Amino acid sequence: MSRVLFRSPNWLGDAVMATAVPPALRRRHETVGILTPAAIADVWRAAPDVDEVVTFSPGGEVDAYRSAGYDRVLLGPVSFGSAWRALRGGVRERFGFGGECRDWLLSRRLPARAYSRDRHQVENYRELAGLAGRPEDADAPRLVPLADWRQDVPAIWPDARRPRVALQPGATYGPAKRWPADRFAAVGRALHERGLDVAVLGGPGDRAEVEAVLASAPDALDLGGRTTVGQLAAVLESADLLVTNDTGPMHLAAAVGTPVLAVFGSTSPRWTRPFGEGHRVITHPVPCQPCFRRDCRIGYGCLRGVETERVVAEVLAVTEALA
Repeated sequence: MSRVLFRSPNWLGDAVMATAVPPALRRRHETVGILTPAAIADVWRAAPDVDEVVTFSPGGEVDAYRSAGYDRVLLGPVSFGSAWRALRGGVRERFGFGGECRDWLLSRRLPARAYSRDRHQVENYRELAGLAGRPEDADAPRLVPLADWRQDVPAIWPDARRPRVALQPGATYGPAKRWPADRFAAVGRALHERGLDVAVLGGPGDRAEVEAVLASAPDALDLGGRTTVGQLAAVLESADLLVTNDTGPMHLAAAVGTPVLAVFGSTSPRWTRPFGEGHRVITHPVPCQPCFRRDCRIGYGCLRGVETERVVAEVLAVTEALA
């Protein structure tokens, strides 16, 4: 039996974009397994063309490789450590992007220059898939929430009114990716006044941003830190629109088929915009953009230049089209 393991990227958004890989592997291998951090395993449980999901907690990756027993791995992370741990875990063939001083650890590799921020990250993963699969068969990222997750949605976000708009004010990477919380709050208030149902999302690390929004938009529903990744996918599927920063739930929403309105600051829409049709990206161009920095020393002009009224107008254009 031909078996291949894909080592998932570590971040939620990257993992969602990497769900383009298993369909390409399926054409050459009977069994496609995923090795993933436990925190984002729900992404792979909802992904097509995956036969086995092997999880690990911090410090347990090498043991997970050994217990999984695969001889071939395609490495999603572009890091020395990911290749080194695969070797220590007994994986005979290791494929991935070169660079990061790890070329000698890889049995087959793409040149480091092939990993580019000048094209969409999905395209990087599609090319990576060609090392162990057929890149022409790679699909767009797509997730199908499990039935149990969908059944949880009415209790998490009761279907009180339509349209339903979710706000995602956090971004783990840093403040240079976060549109100001007071502007998210202003959007929430404006939408509630127009009869829309608004919920504020966020993981445990986003609690400060969620509370800042809720303090000024008290009619919004607080869903910050109240869902698993799988439940969040189902909640986003039930929404009519997500207003968000460039962060993991943005990609999760796009993968379950929900329209996205994304505000980009320090990062590049060319590289990590929501993938697919029907999404909107808002930027305020400044000479230093994209800088890819976590924070900004000169005032966050790329974010503060995006006005609340512009975002509200874009949201209403989407939601009125649904009526």
